[in-house]
Amino acid sequence: RRMEALEVHGAMAAVHHFWLRSFCDVYLETAKPTLRHPTAGTETRQTLLSCAELGLRLLAPFAPFLSEEL
Repeated sequence: RRMEALEVHGAMAAVHHFWLRSFCDVYLETAKPTLRHPTAGTETRQTLLSCAELGLRLLAPFAPFLSEEL
């Protein structure tokens, strides 16, 4: 909604909030015990990859070189 309203600062804040607060702070910290076991957590790994891809796609319009490198 913020991008459609041309509120770039608000859109970047929403992406930042998703990446740091939802993905890194919550999901990664919760998934760490499952990810330590190589045979367990196939669904966890798939969700992790999907969220990371989504986060990088959201970041790309604001920081194209950074998102490409990541």
